[in-house]
Amino acid sequence: MVETHADSARELVSNEYVSVDEDTFVGEAIREFREFSPVDEETTVYFLYVVDDQGNLTGVASFRELLNADEDEFVTDIMETDLVTIDADAHPEKVSATMSDTDFQALPVVDDGTLVGIVRADDMVDVVEEEATEDILKSAGMTFRDIEASRSTAILESSVPKILWLRLPWLIVALVGGLLAGAVIEEYEATLETAVALAFFIPVIMDMGGNVGTQASTIFVRGLALGHIDDRNAMRHFAREGLIGLAIGLIIGSLGAGAAYGWRVLRGDPHAETIAIVVFIALVAVCVVASVVGYVIPWLANKAGYDPAAVSDPLVTTIKDVTALLIYFGLATFLLAELL
Repeated sequence: MVETHADSARELVSNEYVSVDEDTFVGEAIREFREFSPVDEETTVYFLYVVDDQGNLTGVASFRELLNADEDEFVTDIMETDLVTIDADAHPEKVSATMSDTDFQALPVVDDGTLVGIVRADDMVDVVEEEATEDILKSAGMTFRDIEASRSTAILESSVPKILWLRLPWLIVALVGGLLAGAVIEEYEATLETAVALAFFIPVIMDMGGNVGTQASTIFVRGLALGHIDDRNAMRHFAREGLIGLAIGLIIGSLGAGAAYGWRVLRGDPHAETIAIVVFIALVAVCVVASVVGYVIPWLANKAGYDPAAVSDPLVTTIKDVTALLIYFGLATFLLAELL
């Protein structure tokens, strides 16, 4: 069992593997496999690792390749030298990302070329689950200084003041966002009094923006954590997410506008078409803004040295709520000007 509370690949390695010297014959290597007896009976050995006199990894051969080779050949004649390795100091998330990008069931871990062990794909499941749990806890507004030390204790057994200190900061940000959203609604009170039907669609506009923004920030934080997003490709991801937000907005906006139009027609509202247009444009704009903000906020938080998983949801929610209402009521005020 690997250590899931690990900071580097060195802490995840397994010593249950088969390695031989470069001057080993294939027949001898096969016997090494036969004599290998792992402590964990469920452990499966996939590869033979070949090292030089200094213990440096020089090649890898699969058990199948060994069985298909002549026993009097040297292992160096059949081994692969184009190696995919894990640096011993690599973060577990980096290890997980590397393994997910390959089809290998195990990868060698090296320290300046020296073989120190292997990591197996099935062992990485615990690590991935551990990291995912951290992200979920952080995205809920937790700012643990040492979340790996004791997650359950920090949440369930800490003193009340400590619990408040951990949870309140970003929740206060969300509260401020809610107050700002209320101020926007108050500012457009005349518009609401004139077209009461607009109130019905406020939750729809805000909820869709929230869902799109949360999706975007979750995807971005995961990509950032796994090393898939960095300074070199960030702008490309921003632009791509904007296009995705536009596509989502067009689809959701069309459905929402259709529902709004049908509902107002059934109520005999002479302004059903205008309200449908307001709902459509608002949903499209909100989805685009929420998508882009959902990417930009965690990126800026990361660049500023804050934990993007902890910062993203409260800030994205705040910005999305205020902008959604400004867009919605601004459009309604403009298109329904003759009623005001």
